[in-house]
Amino acid sequence: MAAVLPALYGATRASAAAATPSQDATVVRASQFGFDPVDATGALTAALNSGADVVIIDNVGQDWITRPLWIQRDSLTVILEDGVVLRGLPGGFPDTRDGIWRIHERHDIKLVGYGATCVMNKPEYTGEWRSIVRMGTSESVTIEGMTLRGAPGDGIILGAGSKNVTIRNVVCDDNKRNAISVIAADGLLIEGCALINTQGTAPEAGIDFEPDTLSQPIRDVVIRDTVFAGNKKYSFEINLMRYRPESTPASVLVERCYMGPTGDAVVHVQPGARGPAEQGTVVFRDCVFDAGDSPGTVNVYGQRGYDGLRTTFERVAFTALRDTPRTEPFVKIWSGLVTVLPEYGNVQFDDAMLQGNLAGPFLAGVEGAGDPTLCNVQGDLWAVSPQDPIIDTAGATKDVALDIRPHAGAAKVVLYADRRMVRPGETATVTIRRLGDDLAAPLVVRYDLDGSARHRVDYDGLSGVAVIGPGHREVTVPVQFRPTAATPADLNLILRPLPGTTVSGRDGVTVTLTA
Repeated sequence: MAAVLPALYGATRASAAAATPSQDATVVRASQFGFDPVDATGALTAALNSGADVVIIDNVGQDWITRPLWIQRDSLTVILEDGVVLRGLPGGFPDTRDGIWRIHERHDIKLVGYGATCVMNKPEYTGEWRSIVRMGTSESVTIEGMTLRGAPGDGIILGAGSKNVTIRNVVCDDNKRNAISVIAADGLLIEGCALINTQGTAPEAGIDFEPDTLSQPIRDVVIRDTVFAGNKKYSFEINLMRYRPESTPASVLVERCYMGPTGDAVVHVQPGARGPAEQGTVVFRDCVFDAGDSPGTVNVYGQRGYDGLRTTFERVAFTALRDTPRTEPFVKIWSGLVTVLPEYGNVQFDDAMLQGNLAGPFLAGVEGAGDPTLCNVQGDLWAVSPQDPIIDTAGATKDVALDIRPHAGAAKVVLYADRRMVRPGETATVTIRRLGDDLAAPLVVRYDLDGSARHRVDYDGLSGVAVIGPGHREVTVPVQFRPTAATPADLNLILRPLPGTTVSGRDGVTVTLTA
C-alpha cells in the first residue's frame, strides 16, 4: 500500500535541489495531507509515512506545531523549506527519550532545512534528555542547513550504533545539555556549523563525546570550519573514562575551528580510565582557543593514566583578549586520582602559538595523591610573552620538553578575492597574504563575516579562523555559495587580527552574489 500512496495524494516526480535526490524521486508536500495550526503531527506523520522518497515540509506562513516525528523507512529525504518553523507542541514530549525527530535503525536519511528552524521550549521539562534530533543504530544520516534551538536536552544526540553521520551548516543554539552529544560514532563529519549558547545542565558544552560503555567507539571523527561560542562550561569535551584495554582507540580531528570563552575550560580532554591498549588520538589543527576573561583554556585530565590517548595541538593559537596580564595557565594537565598508572600527560605541541599577555606559566602540571609524574609533554611553542618557567609543576617530570621560540607576534597582512561577483553554486576564493621576509612562525588571524548574504544558508559555514603555516606566505579561504542562494546579496569578509598582528592595505573584501 505504501508504494501507491504518493499517487493517491498527488505526489509528483521531481528533483529537490536542496538535497539533490534523483530525478525519479517521488515527492510529496506536507500540506497535501492537511494543516492543523494547533497540532500538525497527523499531517506531518502521514507525509513521512506516504512512501514518497522526498517529503517537503512547505512554508505555509505559520509554524508547524508537532509532537515526536518518527522516520519509519530507509532512503528518505526530508526538506524543510526556507522560513519554515517546526515547533514542539507544549506537553507533547512526555517520554524522556522523545525528540522532534526520531531516527532509529534507519539507513540513508537526509534531513535538510536551509533557512528553517526546529525549536522546543527548554524550560518546559526537567531533566536533560529530550533532544531535537535523536538518532541511534542508524547509518548514513545527514543533518543539514537548519537551526536547532531550545532543546530541553541536546540539539542533536548520536546514540549507540551511529555510523557515517554528517552534520553540515547546522546551528545548535540555546540548548540545555549540549549542542551535540555523541555517545558513539563510527564515522562522523561536522562541518560549517555553529555550536553556541548551551546552558542549563552539565556538561553545557558545544560538543560532548562521552561513551556510555567500553564498546562504543569514537572513531573517524572530523570537525572543521565550526564555531564554538557562548557555551557555559566547555566548547569541546571528550570523556573516555569508561574505556578499557579492549576498547576501540579514539580518532578525532578538529581543524579550522574557533573555540571561544567559557565558564570552565574551552577544551576538556579526559582519557580512558584503563586504556585502550592501542593509543588513540585527538588532534587540534589550525584552531583558535580564546580564553577571553575566563580562567580556563585547555584541561587534559589524565585521571588514571595517560597512554590510551595522545592529544596534539598543531598550529593552534592560545589567546586571551583581555587588558590585564593572564596569570592562569593556558593548559592544565591534571593527574587526578592515580590508581592505575603513576604517570599523566601525553600531550604534543607542533608550531603552536601563544598570543596573549601572559604573567604566569603557559602549562601547569597539577598533581594529585600518589606522587605522580608528568610525562611525555613535548613539541614547540611560539610565544609572544613567554614566562619562566613556561611549565610549572611541583612534582616529578619525565620526557617533558617544550622548545620555546620567542616571537614578536607582529606581521603585516593583506587580503583579496579572486572574483568580486559570483552566481549561486559558484565559489569565491579569498586569499590572506602576509608581507615581509619573516615566514618562520605560523600566523593566525581571525575574520568577521557580515552582509546581506546569509551565513550557513546562502553560503557554507566558515569559522572565522585562518592559519598561514610556517614557511608559507598565504592561506586561502574558499567561500562556497549554495545553488539555492538568494540573490542579490553581498558578503563582507573583514580581518580581525589577534593581538600583535597588524593589517596593511586592504583589510576587507566584498563579494556580490548575483543572478
